[in-house]
Amino acid sequence: MPPVGALAHRAVFEVGVVGHLVSRQPFVGHVHSVFAKACNVLVDAGLLTLCPPGAGCGPLTLRLAAAPGADLRECFSAGERVVGRASGLCTARAELRWLRASVWRPAPPDTLLDRARIGQRLHRACARLERHRRRHSSIIDGQGAAAVAALRQACQAMHVEQARLQAKRLLGWGEGLTPAGDDFLVGLLVGLDGETPRNAARRFLRDGLAEALLQGLTRTTDISAHYLRLAVLGHHGEPLLRLRQALISDASESFDDALGQALAIGASSGADLASGLLAGLQAWAAPALPPAPT
Repeated sequence: MPPVGALAHRAVFEVGVVGHLVSRQPFVGHVHSVFAKACNVLVDAGLLTLCPPGAGCGPLTLRLAAAPGADLRECFSAGERVVGRASGLCTARAELRWLRASVWRPAPPDTLLDRARIGQRLHRACARLERHRRRHSSIIDGQGAAAVAALRQACQAMHVEQARLQAKRLLGWGEGLTPAGDDFLVGLLVGLDGETPRNAARRFLRDGLAEALLQGLTRTTDISAHYLRLAVLGHHGEPLLRLRQALISDASESFDDALGQALAIGASSGADLASGLLAGLQAWAAPALPPAPT
């Protein structure tokens, strides 16, 4: 990419949107991984993800203001030192500037629809997702299907120990930077977080799942562990939050459009994330149970 600014020895990138958890305090990190259009920087808070315009925002994303004109691997190398400061961050060959960037924060939740209307939307969304998965299947449709079904049932029945067991089975299951089992689990937490705080029994199950996932993060990839850790803490990305809101509230966005955007994530990750989200929302479709015993 041609330099955008003055430093001739560095490629300079303007960041358009910064995730709300990105620290503006001085830090030192290193490039964890780099791809043609994305780059991950490891810092104390986790992974800062540099992504192109149009990509979904997240709590630790740095979305570029303009598309890079070259492969990012020409500007960043795995392992190289990264220095962060209030104005941005830099390496020996590149500088990211974010002083003019806007900050992305999750939108406040809208008023929930009644259960009948939520159920209708979930039914339609599940039917569309099923059609998509017939053409783009993943491991959770095959070898992982039994564990997924058992986890769904455990969440609906508020069976905490069974849910923990099945979640651990899915951790790290699959190939790639974010295995399919992990994507399903991230989506599941997004769905469960739609209504969890309203009922003690649901909080108990959600907390039990979170604990199990944190205990097993060493079984999956660094990048997937990063997204799972954020999800456990209740920090979710924009595409899944928009889909959740479109399904359970009077959000202005069509849930068909929101689902289409979620399905566009990666080769199969979007479908696995959406499958988990719908499973989480369906778990709360039944009337709330009484508080769990303490």
